[in-house]
Amino acid sequence: MPQIVQTDDRGRVVLSGRRSQSFLMSERPDGTIVLEPGSFVTDAQREYDTDPALRAMLSKAAASATVRRARRAGPTT
Repeated sequence: MPQIVQTDDRGRVVLSGRRSQSFLMSERPDGTIVLEPGSFVTDAQREYDTDPALRAMLSKAAASATVRRARRAGPTT
């Protein structure tokens, strides 16, 4: 069901139930604004996702005994 929304003084609109989500916005020639849910990744993440050799190399490096990871400090009491 269509709803009436109004922008605030900075041009923002609140979308109830859509907290911290990203959207691609486009405006059609007739003035219609279209929001499409989007998922965005960095170029580095895209390269990792699409390059099996890179994933294998990084997995091997992460499993190396010479790799040390700092432990997170627990809560202090």
